[in-house]
Amino acid sequence: MKKIWTSIMILLAAMTVCGQEKAVSISLDAPAAAVMAVTKSTISLTGKASALAGVTKVTWQTSDGAKGTACGTSAWEATIPVASGNTSVIVKAYDAKGASAWVEVVAVSSAAEPPQQPEL
Repeated sequence: MKKIWTSIMILLAAMTVCGQEKAVSISLDAPAAAVMAVTKSTISLTGKASALAGVTKVTWQTSDGAKGTACGTSAWEATIPVASGNTSVIVKAYDAKGASAWVEVVAVSSAAEPPQQPEL
């Protein structure tokens, strides 16, 4: 009987840990895709963030080194500069305890270098 009780307690403990919410979560509302084609020098991102300890800030950083803070926390938006070619953007949400979560978008700019002309 003791062995069965121990197994049940372990199972309940595992269910409790697995059922807990993430400390911080972040999602994109727009754009809907993780890879987007752009024709301008900026992109606009919107999304949501939540945290058990409360979201304190949402920041972004590009693969080109640009950084900034989004407007809002639980519902956020940001206008982010992108360069020609591919620009990776990571948006991070932080809670009051310093925990974070992130989401990534890749912007593919049509202002990239023009294709090479074939030699005649």
